[in-house]
Amino acid sequence: MSIKGYQTKLAEAQGKLSRKKKGSNRYKKAKRQLAKLHRKIANQRRDFHHKVARKLVNRYGVIVHEDLNINGLSRSPLAKGVLDAGWAQFLQILAYKAAEAGRRVIKVDPKYTSQDCPVCGYREKRPLWVREFTCPSCGTLLHRDVAAAVNILARARTEPAGIGALT
Repeated sequence: MSIKGYQTKLAEAQGKLSRKKKGSNRYKKAKRQLAKLHRKIANQRRDFHHKVARKLVNRYGVIVHEDLNINGLSRSPLAKGVLDAGWAQFLQILAYKAAEAGRRVIKVDPKYTSQDCPVCGYREKRPLWVREFTCPSCGTLLHRDVAAAVNILARARTEPAGIGALT
């Protein structure tokens, strides 16, 4: 079932629970069903995280990611997506699996990664809806996410080894 399907089921179960009289047997049953649904969603998310982390660890010797402020993002308009994806849990699982396999996970500072040109370093602030990265200085044309990924990898190479590295 898709995420939207489970969100609908969750809303229905919460609605049913809210209509029951607290303390009654029907309330207890609805509460158990809601808890079971939450457990199922959490288990599916955790399973997905483990599978993706294993694929990444098996494929790459060094994994680099932005050290995002997940708590800050969870209080933004992106909150539902951030919390539904379980970013913090995924990064913990990834670090654990990488350490277990002798791989490295490196966190880099996320500042300006999508605003700097990966070729010449020119910085230009753009709204997030602008998906093409065109450098007015050197003329480089890239997708914004690709330009950010190149910048993140470059930062991992240039930062002192002890700052963001997890081994």
